[in-house]
Amino acid sequence: MRSDEHLLVCVDRVPATHDMTTFTFRTVEPHTFVFNPGQFLTIGVTIDDHTVQRCYSISSPPTRPDTLSISVKRKAGGHVSNWLHDNMSPGMTMTASGPLGRFSYIGTGAERYLFISAGSGITPIMSMIRAATDDATTTSTATDVTAARRPDIVFIHSARTLEDIPFRAELEQLSVAHPGLDVAFALTALTADHPVAPPGSNKRLGADTLTRLCPDLADREVFLCGPGPFRSRVRSALLACGASLTRIHEESFGFVLPTPDADSDGITVDFTRRARRVHVTEGTTILAAAAAAGVTLPSTCGIGLCGSCKVTKISGDVVMNHQGGIRSREIEQGQILLCCSEPISPVVIDY
Repeated sequence: MRSDEHLLVCVDRVPATHDMTTFTFRTVEPHTFVFNPGQFLTIGVTIDDHTVQRCYSISSPPTRPDTLSISVKRKAGGHVSNWLHDNMSPGMTMTASGPLGRFSYIGTGAERYLFISAGSGITPIMSMIRAATDDATTTSTATDVTAARRPDIVFIHSARTLEDIPFRAELEQLSVAHPGLDVAFALTALTADHPVAPPGSNKRLGADTLTRLCPDLADREVFLCGPGPFRSRVRSALLACGASLTRIHEESFGFVLPTPDADSDGITVDFTRRARRVHVTEGTTILAAAAAAGVTLPSTCGIGLCGSCKVTKISGDVVMNHQGGIRSREIEQGQILLCCSEPISPVVIDY
């Protein structure tokens, strides 16, 4: 086992929704977990005599350091996520390395935040909300002067129905206990039980909805997490509302290929030395679109950590959600990581 790996033992599993489960772990050896809220782990489980690794965000806060939790959504065809749902139970072990990632409000220096998520993108957001509210509660217990430490957070989660919202009861309780935390849900499907959206919910997160739910969003630090197309649409809506791209932080990992018929749509990316052009649809990375088009490019980690897919961008603009695999100086010189870059205008790459 590497020095940065830990052997974790499962101590609890609790359903978060009908298709998401929270697994809680302790280290086999006494250890206090140190991480920033919003970071993720790379876990390893043995399936059919093979060790398989996946990245999962930590959903628990560092303010409760004796254990840590991951909240995993069951997915059709999900190799590890479905195995965890079907097999992981108290007493079983797995390996984990990390923490990793730069998706955290720690160190931003901001006083007001807007958190937006969809699907399992809620997990790093929950770590941040729990940490912020735990910190406010601890401060309140210690002193009577708490205004400066109270969270000023607007949180919007998009889901199909109320039943699809993980941690819903906890979020509602936290919003009551902490006046600085405003929680809203955007429901994309109504059911017979809920034919009318409840107060505070909205069908889509367009510019009008975002402005109504968070009128001062242009002055807030934004943390956005969810599926690629969702992030792409919300990012565009945020920019239309006056938000700055430099203040929008996104989390994404995983290698999702675009649909087979997507090569005629999307934003063009040209590879000059290969004389190849690919079309990148919303929410898709350049690396994934290139792979779907049969263009083989260097890549190892797929999450913007190792730097093996670093290339020079001649022109165009991208959104790059890297995990430390590229330096600020390299970005200033026009370099990007293909595995975590999504184009927002036509791009030309020297490769």
